[in-house]
Amino acid sequence: MGLLSRANNLDEIKSNPGMAFSDFINKHSIKICALLEKKDTNYYVTNSIGFDALSILSATSTADFWEGICNTTSQIFTFKDFERTKLLQLFSFNMKDNLQELSVYKNKASQILLCSGIIDDDTAKDFENIGSLNHETNIFNLNPLIKENSVVLLFKLDFSEAINSFYESQKYIISDFENFQKTIMNELYNRFSCRYNISDTTIKYNSSILKTVFITDKEYSIELITMHIILNLKEVLNDSAELIDIAFMGTANSCDEVQSFLQAE
Repeated sequence: MGLLSRANNLDEIKSNPGMAFSDFINKHSIKICALLEKKDTNYYVTNSIGFDALSILSATSTADFWEGICNTTSQIFTFKDFERTKLLQLFSFNMKDNLQELSVYKNKASQILLCSGIIDDDTAKDFENIGSLNHETNIFNLNPLIKENSVVLLFKLDFSEAINSFYESQKYIISDFENFQKTIMNELYNRFSCRYNISDTTIKYNSSILKTVFITDKEYSIELITMHIILNLKEVLNDSAELIDIAFMGTANSCDEVQSFLQAE
């Protein structure tokens, strides 16, 4: 029975690969949160929205620390007023003042959700199903947005130099550049797919490049859009954001053209 039970569990995992983190964010309209996962004796941020790079680094913490914060799985813990101060060490100076209430939830897989505000039972239930997969893009969800007078702008954003620059400024506290880069790219992707845009407009093209599409009702200055992107992403990468290579790749007239752009090598 034990062997059959284990086989049944494996079948369930295969049939239910979990919820993408960006879908979780969008479903519950979350502004600031992080997913922390355990490696060896420490917890690290592996995915986030609304976190700057310094907070992603600062949130690295021991399993013993979290045992004192949430020693029970599948229970929502809320921290406010003086109680929240024990968690503020996990955030950068720029973020601390904006966090009045914090929620923590550890799921059955020992993944931790650290979230601004108070989460409800539905949020916690979905966090039990968090997976490592990416959002499954469906370009044709954009079809109703592309109207006769729409302007569809195509952008390719290369973050390699910006992330390397930030790493060089902080490498004394970063032991694993590859994981750091992956986590930062998750934050950047989530900002485009959950905050600046909608999910089906953005893809992770490779380990340091995003492709994104903006659907507007009129022509905008490409220089203005570029400046606006960099200004917003300084929240994540500080002055290193100025090294983001933002390439305007033209316009599209249909979902098919958008799909070709997002998929093209």
